[in-house]
Amino acid sequence: MDRREFLKSTGAAAAVATTATAIAADTTPAAPAVAKGLQQLRLAMPWADGVAGPADQARRLAQRVASMSGGKIRLMPSFGVASGLAAVRAGDADLYFASAHDNLDTHRGLAFFAGLPGDRGLNPHHLQSWIALGGGQALWDELSGDLGIKPLLAAHTGSRSLMLATERIATMSALTGRKAYVEGLARDVARGLGLEPVSMAPAELAGAMQRGDLLAAECGGAITSYALGVHAVAPYATGTSINRNGTALSLGIARTLWDRLGESDQAVIAAAAAAEFQLSLAEEEAHRPMLYPEPAPERIWPLAAELSHAIRRVADAVVAHAGGADAQSRRINDSYAAFRASVQGSAAPAPVA
Repeated sequence: MDRREFLKSTGAAAAVATTATAIAADTTPAAPAVAKGLQQLRLAMPWADGVAGPADQARRLAQRVASMSGGKIRLMPSFGVASGLAAVRAGDADLYFASAHDNLDTHRGLAFFAGLPGDRGLNPHHLQSWIALGGGQALWDELSGDLGIKPLLAAHTGSRSLMLATERIATMSALTGRKAYVEGLARDVARGLGLEPVSMAPAELAGAMQRGDLLAAECGGAITSYALGVHAVAPYATGTSINRNGTALSLGIARTLWDRLGESDQAVIAAAAAAEFQLSLAEEEAHRPMLYPEPAPERIWPLAAELSHAIRRVADAVVAHAGGADAQSRRINDSYAAFRASVQGSAAPAPVA
């Protein structure tokens, strides 16, 4: 089966599993739903509408919320919104679906809730455990509350991030001045390696790499990389990655809206987000062997081990700086570090991509 057809078929199956396709497709609410107080909420996200990856996750999330609320709450996705946070704060959206990495200009402490670089990161399930049970959610609520947002974990790119490249690089010095796309605190790590991190819309990545404007890109796991077309223009693997444990995606809800919702509606949205988090991980695990089988040795950068060591060293310094930036960051860092230490014995080292 063609890879794209496989994505379509499995995406459709996942959508059917939510038992909500018919509800989401019906844009004309029935009279009883209106009588019960139908809420159509605008959901902003940075990615273009597509077959696979975050766009599918957003649609499934919307379908699940509609189903679980009996059609009372409907999320209406808007794609290609540069900053979901800005859209919500401006009143142009009610929610956004994105990575907290997108908002580090507002507070760098948000990086802890999207995923840290190098060996500082937690695998997806441990990150979820810290947020749900280790005190992370309260700290996230406090930090995001200052921005007018209620945050929820809603998806993940997978436990192994891919960093793909257009050329074979054999020495660390050859990285100097070359451009790479990475997210979050990984941008600071990239600078420490001599790379120049760049920002652009995800839909522009493949074109930029094909033109030779970018040497490398790290944009999540196999599904996201495939959906964005990066695999087709970047035949080399770096053999490691900066955000080694992947990236968490979150649902950011206008705090005023969240506070107006009843407890049952809040529970519906929280449960739908938690379900999508688990499904996104399962989907990545199932698709990765087909979409991105292990590359041939000649397609892996020969400096992979040296690069991995350099990433670890620089990432430790970058995270320490971010975690000590202010009192709020220190509280987050202390909680995160204590939880990480408690699970470190049971956590296997993150594999290279």
